[in-house]
Amino acid sequence: MKIAGVFFVSRNALSVLRIISLLTALQREGSGEGTFGFADDVTGHFSRHVRFVARTQMATTTAPLGMEVRDPPNDGISSLVFGRKSGALLVTSWDGTTRVYDVDPVSGASTVRHRIDSDFPVLDACFAGADDRAVVTGGLCNAVTYHDLASGTSSVVGTHEDAVRCVAWDEETGAIFSASWDGTMRAWDPRLPAETRLVRSASLPGKAHAMALSRPEDASRRRLVLATSGGKVVAASPSAFLQGAGFELDRDSTLAHQTRALACAPDGESFVNASVEGRVAWERFAESEPDKAQQYAFKCHRTKASEDGEEVLRPFGVNAVAFHPVTGAFATGGGDGYVCVWDGLKKKRLWQSTRYPASVACLAFSGDGRRIAVAVSRERRNEKAEDDATAFSDAVFVRRVEDAEVTPKRK
Repeated sequence: MKIAGVFFVSRNALSVLRIISLLTALQREGSGEGTFGFADDVTGHFSRHVRFVARTQMATTTAPLGMEVRDPPNDGISSLVFGRKSGALLVTSWDGTTRVYDVDPVSGASTVRHRIDSDFPVLDACFAGADDRAVVTGGLCNAVTYHDLASGTSSVVGTHEDAVRCVAWDEETGAIFSASWDGTMRAWDPRLPAETRLVRSASLPGKAHAMALSRPEDASRRRLVLATSGGKVVAASPSAFLQGAGFELDRDSTLAHQTRALACAPDGESFVNASVEGRVAWERFAESEPDKAQQYAFKCHRTKASEDGEEVLRPFGVNAVAFHPVTGAFATGGGDGYVCVWDGLKKKRLWQSTRYPASVACLAFSGDGRRIAVAVSRERRNEKAEDDATAFSDAVFVRRVEDAEVTPKRK
């Protein structure tokens, strides 16, 4: 793996098929229907709807979807996240690339700041170090790799016995946490010599499917939560885990189907669990009876379809979830191509996007909450494509967030 240097050349234009597909998707009428509340007691209807680069490019603007970032990955997008310090956008893909963008949806400018190429699909990445000066990646190469963006060097921090599904850097401890399909979570200290970097390894109940790190102001509520195969959810304090403590939360998921994504609330007390079957669960880290009483699950990202002459609601996977860092509302992105924003405390949907031209694969809010990035992908290599071959494939959209879209109404 290496980071090399070359300038990107802007695409001359989108193909005619790509333009037609996008316009068709924007004009298409979509509707969804679902419930939000305990079981099925509350029902509502959805409305209609390093290669270092120094060249700034004007991105395609497809309001109200936002601007389309130039030079996106050319295979399924596996993760994206904004830098909490730098505000840069980090994107990984099954095409083996990791890209760092500067994006401004107001001016429409899109700059690819760094590109890292790998021979293997990259499944997850995070920023690390002061001012987001480094990137940590994991994927099908089975390795956790540290990329210093300033020097352009890459080094393997450590390896798993199978693909690295999730990575996270904890600024409080300086440790890198990785979760793998080999059924383990490991903690690494990249500041130590190679032979002593593995600080801790613990067995998970199954293969890692998703992981999220909470960052509340109260450090005592800082948690890593993971969802695994077999419908299990575990959580641990990062600092306590490094000192040998076990998982303080180890329970069955409240959802019957496989978890696709996790996200932690800004206050560190709750997290959201999203499944492949069009359901989302609001869960609490604490397990007291009052906390359990606040937990619930609801249906979402379901589209009307006709089967055998009858109208039914077709569920789509909820592929992505992210909390707004300021208001505490959370957004979900589904296989139906919609992004929805929810007030988790009031159990109410606040906003729904215009339909994107393909399945929403990932989404993220910027650190200040003023931007949202949405990745759309026609398929991932390990999934069956349901769109036709000429459909819109892989793209990243970035748009400005309006206050009304993410601000819960409190009486």
